[in-house]
Amino acid sequence: MRRMMQALSALSLCLAACDGQVKFSSMDLGSKQTVTEPTTPTVDPVYKKTSGSCSSDSSTAVVSCMKCEIPTVPPAEPPMSLKAKQLMNIMAAVCPINRAYYGNKYAATTIADHLAKLNRCSTALYPDSTPDAGQNDVVQRLLNNDTALQNKMFTGLWYKPPYSDYFETYFGLEVGQAIQVFCEQSVANISGMLVPSSTAPNPYGPVWEYPDPMPDMYVKANDYRDGLSACISLSKTSPWQAPPPVAAKACNYETLAGAAGDQINSQVSSWLAAGYTVGADMATTGVCSSVKSLDDIKSYQGDITVGAYICK
Repeated sequence: MRRMMQALSALSLCLAACDGQVKFSSMDLGSKQTVTEPTTPTVDPVYKKTSGSCSSDSSTAVVSCMKCEIPTVPPAEPPMSLKAKQLMNIMAAVCPINRAYYGNKYAATTIADHLAKLNRCSTALYPDSTPDAGQNDVVQRLLNNDTALQNKMFTGLWYKPPYSDYFETYFGLEVGQAIQVFCEQSVANISGMLVPSSTAPNPYGPVWEYPDPMPDMYVKANDYRDGLSACISLSKTSPWQAPPPVAAKACNYETLAGAAGDQINSQVSSWLAAGYTVGADMATTGVCSSVKSLDDIKSYQGDITVGAYICK
């Protein structure tokens, strides 16, 4: 009896539990679940930028085919008088004339040889003077390579009046001794005194004979001669030395390396607009070249290094 009562009690509890409603969620058989693929994060291209000052010796390489070319102050010239420069240039033009008695062994002196003799001929030692009409005519014709006059004066007999007189009174140097000192280098310097010639009429007055007063033109010519002799000696013993070259401007450079594209193009356009000198190393093709406009690189694809410099 006791067991029956326990069974009935359990059954009652079960029926009570089952009396509650059991609810089921409905499922839409027409719907699909979306599966999201994992995404790879976008990585921006990496660019390397450098900048700095260009070395004063123009050794800084901006790209492999372009260095900072730093302009320098034009090299200093010896402080020579105009008359000294005229004499140097005239002798450089006439010394190569192959005079008959030279034969085939003559090696013409050069303007460098003449500069070595005249580099200390400043206006203090060898002053300029205003030529008269005759002197100016001869000097300008010789400077302008009048071959007829060059041959007339610097071959054969040296004295060819009035041209020889104009030459010697302007430079303080006879034609014959100019040949000896500058062309043949048979004598190291000029010597003696200039006097009006006694072999032909002189354009500056009557023939001079000691102890008559020296014509004023020859007084001045001998002053030029003394100065010329002094500066030729000084040029040999204490030649003028040019100071080292000096950079005329300071220059700065910039580079940008990375993948070709908008960032590279934008930088190159900016450089060009600002007046930079621009170059590019194109890694894919192995080409390095200057860049004058954006068209030179904008179609290129691949790694590239662009560089530019400017001097101010």
